[in-house]
Amino acid sequence: MAVLINTDSGLQRLRGNKKLYRRMLQMFLDGPECGRLEDALAGADPAAADAAHTVKGMAGNLSLDALFETSTILMNELRTGATAPAAAAAYRDALAQTRDAARALIAEWEAEAG
Repeated sequence: MAVLINTDSGLQRLRGNKKLYRRMLQMFLDGPECGRLEDALAGADPAAADAAHTVKGMAGNLSLDALFETSTILMNELRTGATAPAAAAAYRDALAQTRDAARALIAEWEAEAG
């Protein structure tokens, strides 16, 4: 599996603005995008591929590499009409690990900030 959070890349995208990156990671944790994808997968909704595309874009912009990789695979499989259980399982695993890593990173940066 790819790196969960590529902080160097993420910070580079935001010109080193750690405070903004931390806020964006929190928005990822609080946002509805991953829940929408999960709901679409659970209901075999044809919009699941679009929801996976949204998650892929968000993950790419934040340099959440493992989530980007797995959501890309899931999106591509869903677009072919496949049910994609293995890709969905890999996505869910990457999502859980990425959320944990994001929470830990935010806590670390908040502790550093005092």
